[in-house]
Amino acid sequence: METKTPCPPSVVNDFRRSGARASFARAQSKAPYRSNDPAPIAAKESVRMKHILAVLTACFFLTCLMVAQAPQQEPTPSPEQQMMGYFAGDWKLEGTMKVSPTAPGGAFTSTEHSEWVPGSFFVETHSSMKSPMGNIRGVRVMEYNPADKVYTDNAYNSLGEHQVALGHVQGNTWTWTSEEKMNGVIAKGRYTVTLVSPTSYTFKSEVATPSGGWSTVMEGKATRSQ
Repeated sequence: METKTPCPPSVVNDFRRSGARASFARAQSKAPYRSNDPAPIAAKESVRMKHILAVLTACFFLTCLMVAQAPQQEPTPSPEQQMMGYFAGDWKLEGTMKVSPTAPGGAFTSTEHSEWVPGSFFVETHSSMKSPMGNIRGVRVMEYNPADKVYTDNAYNSLGEHQVALGHVQGNTWTWTSEEKMNGVIAKGRYTVTLVSPTSYTFKSEVATPSGGWSTVMEGKATRSQ
């Protein structure tokens, strides 16, 4: 009977290791490939972000286009502003005026042309006066301040004077007040307009006196030209 010589343990171990490596290689060949390279992932994220930005940009421009095409409501003058329309047109003024509260009065005449500034929020007036002080030309702009609920009149004339007056309306009476520095002293003024009819009004200009009263320096009547 033939006797089999056993394999040395080292040979057996080498065989087992060789088989294990072969099994691992076959398993690796069947497994899906997984890369540790982050470049493909970053590329996909970049493409996705570009798509998102493109959509957002399109939405922004569509919104702007809709706003631009939407009808814009134009502002309309308030009832207080519409009241200034009474003075629009051509007027002839005549009356008396004083160079100072203590000086004798002298006659004057003046013509005025007033019209709405486009939009009907301001009334612009150009005037030409013949008076004891000579011929005076002027321009002024009347407006209404809704925030302060007050009228404002900015007046300029050919004597180099600029005056700002604040006005309020009560019934048919417009009352304007102003302050002007003359010879280092603040002089307060008051100008009152009383509407008599759609075609005429009276006016009076006064300055404050040291005693606290008012002294008339100009008064007269205005008539709308036909």
